[in-house]
Amino acid sequence: MLTAISLSQLDPGLAQSLAFRAWVVSLVLLFFKMFVNSGVQAIVRLRTGTFTRPDDARVFGRGAEAAAREHPIVERANGCWRNDLENIPAYLMISLAFVLAGGAGRQAVVYFGLYTLIRCVHTLVYLLGLQPHRFLVFTAGNIVLFALVANLLLVVFA
Repeated sequence: MLTAISLSQLDPGLAQSLAFRAWVVSLVLLFFKMFVNSGVQAIVRLRTGTFTRPDDARVFGRGAEAAAREHPIVERANGCWRNDLENIPAYLMISLAFVLAGGAGRQAVVYFGLYTLIRCVHTLVYLLGLQPHRFLVFTAGNIVLFALVANLLLVVFA
């Protein structure tokens, strides 16, 4: 039987630690960032009446036929989603491991804050189609992530 456990059962100080709080803020901000990206898709589809699925076109497209392709902004938002799903889960696992390993709170604030900010900027430049900015921001996010991994390994094995 599954039973719920509270954070205080895992570690009495975990929920109060600066690192865990920074992780939760990052998690929530990234959730809202992705939610806004979905909102962009919905708004563009509704405003343009462009739906690729026949049932959506019938109901939301005012009886229009299904479109052969998504609106270009929706295609960009879809690409942004794919990129998020390729990168954010790994970040969340690595950053949570950093917290659970006892990583320093101030370091967590810097790593998590930078990564979250970079992912938000990445979404913006992705939606606007700004290259090479998208590549540069993506690379900056990976640099922060690899620095976090290195710091995690130091915390665990040093």
